[in-house]
Amino acid sequence: MIEIKIPKEITEYKEKFLFGLTIRQCVCAVAALAVCVPLYIFGKDFLGDDVVGWLVIMIAVPIFAFGFFRYDGMPFEKFLALLYRQKWVEPQKRKYEELPVFWSCRNEISEDEIAHQIAEQTNKIRKERKKK
Repeated sequence: MIEIKIPKEITEYKEKFLFGLTIRQCVCAVAALAVCVPLYIFGKDFLGDDVVGWLVIMIAVPIFAFGFFRYDGMPFEKFLALLYRQKWVEPQKRKYEELPVFWSCRNEISEDEIAHQIAEQTNKIRKERKKK
């Protein structure tokens, strides 16, 4: 009998485009080659093979990561955005702060006093208008 592999989750299925790679993986591989091959060919005369080799690796790895790396079903750019937000935008240690009770009472009293003063001034203005 012929056995056919069926993915467990249909949404995780990615269509293979070329050599068993998805379109995203092919585009990233071509982009990495388009950047790194000329860099190596033209850079080895100026910086030497070792330095250019390390430079090519440092440039190629992130480009390949955008095509091939997935973490918990997230593509690399979503993973980077989440990592950035977690490390720098949102604080890791949240400081517990409790406002003293009298502050809230003070704010309520001051708002009530302001409302009372506005009402008194409004009544004075109305009385003055009635007299005229």
